[in-house]
Amino acid sequence: MSSTSAPALFANTILVPWEAGQVPTRQAIGAMDQLRKKRPHQKSRRGCVACKRRRVKVRHYLTIQCDEGLPCSSCVKRNIQCLLPSHQHVITPGLSTPSAHFKMDLNPQISLLHLQLFHHWDKETRSTVIFPEIWPVVMQRAFDEDFIMSAILSVAAMHLTTLCPESTKYSHASAQLMTKTIQLFRKSLSRPLTKENCESLMGTALLINYMSWFDLGFLDDGRTATKLDLAEDQLFLLTPGILQVWLQAMPIFINEGSVFTQIIYQNPRLIIEESLATRGEDPARFVEPFMRMWDDPRYHTSTEMTACGPTSYAWRLLRGMETELSCRRFLPSTAVLISEGHDEKKKLVHFRDAVIKITTKYTSVGQPDTSDTPSSQSARSSFENIIRRMSPLLCCAFLKSISGTEVHPSIKLCGTDIEQLFYGFPIVCCGPFARLIMKGDSRALVFLFHFYRAVRILLAPERCWWAIARSRVMEKLILKELESRELDVSL
Repeated sequence: MSSTSAPALFANTILVPWEAGQVPTRQAIGAMDQLRKKRPHQKSRRGCVACKRRRVKVRHYLTIQCDEGLPCSSCVKRNIQCLLPSHQHVITPGLSTPSAHFKMDLNPQISLLHLQLFHHWDKETRSTVIFPEIWPVVMQRAFDEDFIMSAILSVAAMHLTTLCPESTKYSHASAQLMTKTIQLFRKSLSRPLTKENCESLMGTALLINYMSWFDLGFLDDGRTATKLDLAEDQLFLLTPGILQVWLQAMPIFINEGSVFTQIIYQNPRLIIEESLATRGEDPARFVEPFMRMWDDPRYHTSTEMTACGPTSYAWRLLRGMETELSCRRFLPSTAVLISEGHDEKKKLVHFRDAVIKITTKYTSVGQPDTSDTPSSQSARSSFENIIRRMSPLLCCAFLKSISGTEVHPSIKLCGTDIEQLFYGFPIVCCGPFARLIMKGDSRALVFLFHFYRAVRILLAPERCWWAIARSRVMEKLILKELESRELDVSL
């Protein structure tokens, strides 16, 4: 017998009762076994299919084993085919070098700040930009095109600059990323156009317009500037390229069925005008005061105007499209298309053919255009064209200013369209009118004063963060400049 306090292992044991009320004890029959030792082995983690199915381990003292070779010794001995599982790949010296199909940048220069910016774009900034239907596609392209990713990060950094003005890291990052975006974007324009790179280029072009709205680096002291100089304002220097990219990419978008074709159906100016008309408002009444100002000698600025460069080329394209299409009747809204049963595909094909015709006619930025001479008549026509395009916004700003805190129904129903029309203003502001702005013409400055004032009145600061700082700074600077010229800005 053995004590219960000293247990041992036996081949056979029985319980022997002791006395009444006592705990039974164990009694061994036969000899004590030796402690069983586990056979040494290691799991075959890279074994073949046959050995894994037979649960063959890597054993160093058996002849049957999986040595994880290809073929392994077990399959050779059994004379069967030796196959690796589908999720494993053999890396040989010849395949370990980078191939033409897979190139990895060992120094991608990705920082924690970049990850923060991308996260902020996805969670916060993306919901504040127009055309929400295109950004999922653009974000997918960003993982293949560096210029898109740089643009996304730059816009996110600009947004964070407005949310965290005390931190300088976001403003520095936005400036660096904006420069990188523009450099890479210009290089990419020389590539052949496909659906993929057209979506990439167009998405980046739209983001560059947001950057141009936000950037006030052309002023001496940025947002605290006291002197006005519009000759280097990127908002009017970069945006003509957006129109060119759009017209070059649109035929491909239509042929390939890109999501970008949905932008064609959006006509914010028409929607705002119709909303105002239902309430008895006529935005055209704001055109006449500006045209009287145009003819007033006190507002004339003697300056020599030239008709060359990208802004004139974009103006020729825009005028050509307006000639080919009746902008107010060509493409109704999507709701009208569905309700009236219009042939959407036919409309898109007609639009594509018109774009091809115009872009073929004007094939070069430096190509002379005798129809766009820098005459006073063409400048006047350009000025009136811009005023008519933006008159719905001026009308909405007037209605909100006289209604006080109460939001006018027309403004409330057209919030998204108002935002989109403001955003697109620089894109259509090209040709003679853009040259008037860059020359500091008094008539152009008066309009810009009322335009930026309308931005401040109509756009919500939280959502339209990209426009608010510019509107406040430019409204004050332009007013100060016109007052120094002793010119009245009232209509």
